[in-house]
Amino acid sequence: MDDLTEIFLYIAREDVNTATKFVDDLHQKIQWIADVDFSGAPRDWIRPNLRTLPYRKRCIYFRVNDHSVNILRILHNRQDITQQEFNDH
Repeated sequence: MDDLTEIFLYIAREDVNTATKFVDDLHQKIQWIADVDFSGAPRDWIRPNLRTLPYRKRCIYFRVNDHSVNILRILHNRQDITQQEFNDH
């Protein structure tokens, strides 16, 4: 299951409309990262070329290459992040 689905399901236990709005807002922020060519804060200590943007108590982890932005994870900002969180990405 991907991070956005998990976020949605967690919030939807209380309110589906709130969950929908929250995930839509995250999608808009992800689009913004791509549209403005946002470079983010480096997180090379986790993985080389990993960047992040903290947003709404979440951290959007991504990599930028010549032609695209690759979103790797969206995790709660209180999670203790390790390299293992990004092994498959």
